[in-house]
Order: sequence, then C-alpha cells, then structure tokens
Amino acid sequence: MSQNFGLKLKQTQQLNQHLQQSLRILQMSGLELEREVDDWLQDNPLLERPEPADDAGDTEFSQISASLPRSNQIGGDDAEDVWATIAGEDDFNAFLHKQVCEHPLSEEEAARIHILIDFLDDQGYFTDSLGEVIDHTPLEWMLNENDLQEALDLLQTFDPAGVGASNLTESLMLQLLRLPASPERQLAAKIVQQSLDSLSRSRQQNLAKARKMFPDSDIDTIQTALDLISKLNPYPAYGFASAEPTAYVQPDVWVKETKTGWTVIGNDNAWPKVQLNREYCDLLKEAGEVSPEWKEKLSEARQKIDSLELRKSTVIRLAEYIVEKQEDFFVFGEIGLTPMLLKDAAAELGVAESTVSRAVNHKYLSCPRGVFALRYFFTQAVCAEDGEGVSQNAVKAVITQLVESEDKFKPHSDEMLSKLLKQQGIDIARRTVAKYRESLNIPSATQRRL
Repeated sequence: MSQNFGLKLKQTQQLNQHLQQSLRILQMSGLELEREVDDWLQDNPLLERPEPADDAGDTEFSQISASLPRSNQIGGDDAEDVWATIAGEDDFNAFLHKQVCEHPLSEEEAARIHILIDFLDDQGYFTDSLGEVIDHTPLEWMLNENDLQEALDLLQTFDPAGVGASNLTESLMLQLLRLPASPERQLAAKIVQQSLDSLSRSRQQNLAKARKMFPDSDIDTIQTALDLISKLNPYPAYGFASAEPTAYVQPDVWVKETKTGWTVIGNDNAWPKVQLNREYCDLLKEAGEVSPEWKEKLSEARQKIDSLELRKSTVIRLAEYIVEKQEDFFVFGEIGLTPMLLKDAAAELGVAESTVSRAVNHKYLSCPRGVFALRYFFTQAVCAEDGEGVSQNAVKAVITQLVESEDKFKPHSDEMLSKLLKQQGIDIARRTVAKYRESLNIPSATQRRL
C-alpha cells in the first residue's frame, strides 16, 4: 500500500473580535439594533444614551418629510398592502430560516439554503438565476451553481409546499407531488403542465376544456383533479404577513432634491445613540489604578460606539453611491433604473463585497417616490440591442406599462410582449418575459382577456 503526501495552499481570512462585531452590527435592521443597544446599556455601566439636546434633529426630519409629495408617501389606508408586504417579508423568511435547523444538513448546505431564502421574492418564488445569486454574493463565499442547485432542491422540500419554485406552474407541481399518488393527482399534474393558462374561474368551462383535452379520463376523475388544483396555494408566501400592517418603517436615509441635485441625508432618528458615561469615566481616572475588568469594560464600550459610527457612515456612503448611479430612477421612476452589482459598489467604496451585502440588508431609503430597500437598487443587467445593459426592474416596469396600455379585448401574449420590448431595444426571449410577468403577478393573456 502506497501513501501519497502533498501540500495544499489555502488562503483564509481571520477577523478579530472588533471587526466581527462591526460586521454583525452593520447587518442588523434598525429594530434589531435598538434591542442590541438596550442589551449593551444593561450590561455595561460605562455606556449611556445622551440627553436630548434639542428638537433640531426632529425638526429637520419633519421638514424633510413635509417636503415630500403627500401622494407618494407610504402610509395610511391606501398603502396598507405595501406595509403588509414589508412587515410580512421577515415573518416568512424567519419561518424558513428556522426550518433549516430542523433538517439533517451539513453546515455548507445550511449556509447555502440561508442564502437562497434571502433571494426569494414576496410570493415565495425563486425567480433569479443561480448565476445571479453568485453575482450578488461575495466572491469569498465561493459559491457555484451545482452546489446552489442542490441547496435549492432541498429548499423546495420546506414548508409551505411550493416554496422556491421559479414560477406558478412549478410551484403547483411541487405542491401536487406532496399529495398521495392517485389517478386524480396524475391528471391534475397534466392539466397544470399543459393547460394552466387556459383555466378560468368558471368550473363548467374548465370541466369542458379538460374533457376535450383528456377524453380517456372519466368525469369524476376530471372533477376531482380540478378540485385538487383549486385547493393549491398559488403564492407560497401568502398568509404569512402580520394581521396588522406595520404602521411605520423608519428609513435609514432620506433622499431630497436640492438646487445642486439629489442629496442624501441621514435620518438621525434611525440611528441609536450611545456615549461614554462621563461620570463613571471621571471616577475611573481619579481612582488611578484600574482593575483589568474595568479596563475591558472601557475598551468594549469604545468599540461598540465605533461600531455604530462605522455602520452609519457605511450606509450613508452606500446610499450616496446609489443616488449617484441611479439618478434617473429618482427622476423617471423604475423605468430609469440601471444595472448595478454589489461588487461594483464594493470596488467604488473600497470595501469587501460582504460588507456591501451586509450594508444593504434591512436598510431603507425614503425619497419622493416612496420607501425602498437599498437592495432594490441592485439588479442584474438584461441585454439591449445597443450592447448596453438594462436593469431587470426597468424591463419589468416596461412590461407593466405595455400590459396597462394594451387592448383588454386582445391582450398581448408573451411572444408579442417580447417583440414590443425588442422594438424598444430590449432583446429578451419569450420565456424570460413570462418569468418577469409572473414575478409581477400579471396573469397570462388568456386570463387578462375581457
């Protein structure tokens, strides 16, 4: 028996405790950070909240808020659905994240599933490509499509049934596969795969169509198959939103138009403030010799304050980068979005991709057009005829406009939408149009016809 020995060179990065804390603080949402700061204050007597000096910050906040057009404010009864979506996002994701611990997974598999969960859309679909996930995650995570595909297959076994599907058809198929095998289930799967777009709200019409398509199936089997389909959930994430909509989302930054252009203003109300307790610090100075425990408390307090400042400056710098690159969005709306990747922002700001990924997590920007997650502005490019990239969100906005302006008695098919997009310089395939249409929750042409 022969033995082979070899050397393997591997580069790793060791993070000190201070940097680990700063990255963890950077990733937190505003609410999570408030709770974290409360824990700091209870644990370390050298930290305290500063006394409110005056109402200057609140006045500036109110002035900015008042300057925004009321019709575009997010709040009140008209925006209830928007707030429910924002409120429900974490609830649904948390439900999935908790399930990771309930499955027999390796650490690597669990980590990849956690990543994919954060890429699901509001309906619980996974509409991005695996390549897009890799492009929008740090290089040091060393993801590849084969491993991510295995993780996606595992995610699709989670509850609710149908989660992680790329579209409605796949979601319904995943749900059907969990039902006991039977001729009715087999027929329901055929109907979903072959004629889902032709189904209507009329039970009699669906029954008549199914009998023509599947003449070898008896009437009872067809009726049961249609009943199975009607009981499926078209959007896995539905039902997870809080019963009460979130009353208010605290934006981290405000974007306001000034004479010199669009300006980013940090929202002081969104940043927890802590400072050293001067009274205790003076006592420590007077004591002269300080015990190691108190020295550690003092060092810890300063590190925590530095972490908050770093979080604030990083988010504001990132917001300024977004405003600079996406200026057309603030002027023209979603159709003005341009492709932008995390790695581009990281290179511009001189930080790691993982830092940018954490900075956009659960951070919000408020502007005259509403409140938007920072991650919303990072989108993959779609090829245009002139060779320039077009943002996926911009393409979706164009599709929405085309559907809204179409003849309701003769709506555009996906093929026609693809041709109309090409006339505007956006060259994408019919299947891609269908994927974007479904992600926008726009029914097929047959279902839109009056």
